[in-house]
Amino acid sequence: MAGENAARRPEVVQTEAAPAKERPKEVVIKLAVPVQAHGETLNEMKFRRPTGKDIMAIGDDYPIHIDWSTGQVRPNPPAMGQMMSLLAAVPPSTIASMDAEDWSTCAHALMGFFPPGAQAMQF
Repeated sequence: MAGENAARRPEVVQTEAAPAKERPKEVVIKLAVPVQAHGETLNEMKFRRPTGKDIMAIGDDYPIHIDWSTGQVRPNPPAMGQMMSLLAAVPPSTIASMDAEDWSTCAHALMGFFPPGAQAMQF
């Protein structure tokens, strides 16, 4: 009988963990239309990587909407605008004055920071 139980046990295979994917520390977007911030003209927006503190600072809104039935991810403009201001360390008025195409380019570039990771999808 001992042999039967041993035969039923699944084989344990040791695998090495995949190397951690390096995460960008910042995102830099060249602007088509320069903006003003802190008395300077900016030709690009430099956004640092967000932290949990940044997410908590904007309250109940989240920078992206996820439609779980289609998988579509899109920015939530009010919350994304607040987040853009925090991450670029510029006043909200700078973000509000951005050309619409530049704003959208920045928002879509930052969206990758916010979907849940693969581990969250296992539950």
